[in-house]
Amino acid sequence: MIITRISGGLGNQMFQYAIAKSMAKRNKDTFKLDISFYPKQTLRKYELNYFNIDENIATKKECTQLRGREGFIYKIKRKIGMVVARPKSYIFETNITKFDEEIWKKKGDIYLDGFWQNEKYFKNIREEILNDFTLKDSISTEANRYLKHIKNTNSISLHVRRGDYVKDNHTNNVHGVCDIVYYKKAIQYMQSKIQNPFFYIFSDDIAWCKENFNFLKNKTFIDDTKTAFDDLELMKNCRHSIIANSTFSWWGAWLNENEDKVVVGPKIWFANNNNINITCKGWIKI
Repeated sequence: MIITRISGGLGNQMFQYAIAKSMAKRNKDTFKLDISFYPKQTLRKYELNYFNIDENIATKKECTQLRGREGFIYKIKRKIGMVVARPKSYIFETNITKFDEEIWKKKGDIYLDGFWQNEKYFKNIREEILNDFTLKDSISTEANRYLKHIKNTNSISLHVRRGDYVKDNHTNNVHGVCDIVYYKKAIQYMQSKIQNPFFYIFSDDIAWCKENFNFLKNKTFIDDTKTAFDDLELMKNCRHSIIANSTFSWWGAWLNENEDKVVVGPKIWFANNNNINITCKGWIKI
């Protein structure tokens, strides 16, 4: 059995699910999701259940067996810097975003603990992942209105991630924010490659976008959708993408099935590490 720890926001959850399914297919095994991260969370919530995924939730006993105990004593030991022994089945991601081919040599019971933000872990089952990440329910009436226009234009999704990237000091120090200079360069690139481009702007700070993208003529601000899933569905249906340093917009671009899509992403993904970038081969880095 393979268990994957699900944590973080929606984009991270999708990566953690995808590697587990890919490994299970390779090993001819089953996989389950450990969602024990969420009951005590106030900022994040488990959201994979909105998709048509293979949703098998691991029990507490199964998780403990494969990852080891993580009670009060474990937390104290970690806090004071002690090394905590783990079962052989426990695999911790040590090099974030870097593809670790050694993972495929693991057999038997496996517990995956990490973010696994690299498409090489699941590119081999792309069609299955595309199918799994379809929505169970229909998008909102408002989103459907945008979708009709998106499908009838040379649509380009432009995602701006601000929120905690701006408001939280720690998050800002880790991720940073894609500034307007980046977006202007990305827009110029798209305008040089795409005939009659029309930009659909998605953001958790639409007010900032309306103030800073007023120079664009062919644009629509997506400002009255109901859920993140509305936005994700619209983003993936755009013909091309300009993404932020955000796993959410990464998935919006990756799920896009347009064979001729142009995707522009930032060169710098993490503010505190210029050597890390999760954009895919063929995507343009600016």
